[in-house]
Amino acid sequence: MTTLKKLVIILPILCGIGLFAIMKYTKQAPVRPGNKERVQIVRVISLEKTQVIPRTTGYGYVKPDHTWEAIPEVSGKIVFMNPNLKKGHFVKKGELLFKIDTTTYGLAEKRGEADLMNVDAQLRELAQTQKNTRRLLSIEKKSMASAAQELKRKQELFNKEYISASDLEKEERNFLSHQTAVNNLQNTLDLIPSQKKSLQALKKSGESTMTQRRLDVAKTEVFAPFNGRLSAVNIELHQFATAGTILVQAESIDRVEIPVQLTPDKFFRLIPKKQIPFLTDITDMESIRKAIAIKAKVRLPLGESRQIEWEGQFSRTSESMDLKTGALTVYITVDNPYKNVLPGVRPPLVTNMYVTVKLLGQPIPDRFIIPRSAVHEGKIYLCTKENKLEIRPIKIDFQMEDITVVATGVEPGQILVLTDLIPAVEGMRLKPIQADDTTRQLQHMALGETL
Repeated sequence: MTTLKKLVIILPILCGIGLFAIMKYTKQAPVRPGNKERVQIVRVISLEKTQVIPRTTGYGYVKPDHTWEAIPEVSGKIVFMNPNLKKGHFVKKGELLFKIDTTTYGLAEKRGEADLMNVDAQLRELAQTQKNTRRLLSIEKKSMASAAQELKRKQELFNKEYISASDLEKEERNFLSHQTAVNNLQNTLDLIPSQKKSLQALKKSGESTMTQRRLDVAKTEVFAPFNGRLSAVNIELHQFATAGTILVQAESIDRVEIPVQLTPDKFFRLIPKKQIPFLTDITDMESIRKAIAIKAKVRLPLGESRQIEWEGQFSRTSESMDLKTGALTVYITVDNPYKNVLPGVRPPLVTNMYVTVKLLGQPIPDRFIIPRSAVHEGKIYLCTKENKLEIRPIKIDFQMEDITVVATGVEPGQILVLTDLIPAVEGMRLKPIQADDTTRQLQHMALGETL
């Protein structure tokens, strides 16, 4: 039994020593692998010219295109208020909003009418006086002529000593009396034109006063100047309204505008380069708007999966740059902001609503579009016909969203490497794989479309 135990222990040891000796004498030297070049798998696309629509995105608050403040020009008690004269209500153009008591201004109008009637009566009286005076003057002139002949005759008789000196003096006094009457009547006639002018001036002044008083009466009624929505109401029925105070405020509902601030480079990106020399020669904003032809899409985001859109148009730019941000303010207008309103589904564009504005310029033809991520410090990676890496510098026209528009440095048909190589060694071997999905995506992004 003891010998068996020894064999159990010694036999495995002897087997192990034998296997070790066999492996030692039969092993071969390690084979050194050949110096093979590493191949990098990359995603690539073929570069082709396409049309691109320059665009940029801004943000702003909706403002009414027109605002109106009802400021009465006359004072008085409010005797009528439109039942819809409440904040948030809609009013139509020409609708009576409120009325001020006309009693005071009506009495003043009546007094003015009486004054005009008095002046008209004086003018008629003056005209009649002129007729009577002319008739009397004609009679007096005839009487004076007769008296002159009689005086001449008596002068001859006195010279022949047929009559006394007292008779001659009596005839002279008679002649002078007629002459004085003629002079007085003539003076009266001479004064009538000036008196008539004075009365006519008084009448014109009265008519002006009457016109003003009628205007005061008309000013007691205040009407809506356009279709709008009330934004403030500061009056109550039977309340005294003071002239010059703001009683009602309204906003137009036919159009709204959104001021959007853009950096100069983003704004000039939207302007066609061929139009820039033309724009320096015009100062009319309507001509500038037509030349630039910027389109706009106003969007109201409602969660991640839903947004509402309105068509807008470029209206004008601000007259100066913002001192704090250095940005230019662009005004976008939207017509009929209350059109197609569906409660709970599509709200209107109301004041102070925060919206996104997408501005689109005119399409630019024949441009190379590449992903922004494919640009590496002003250079791109190309795959040559030998499937080797070429690092080439390019000139960038502009960048927007996730794409880069290349001005120069590439040619049609060249293969662009999309994969970010680390490290990127000029001439390294590549195994290209076409990224057709990226090509389709770039085409849609160039036109501002979504997949």
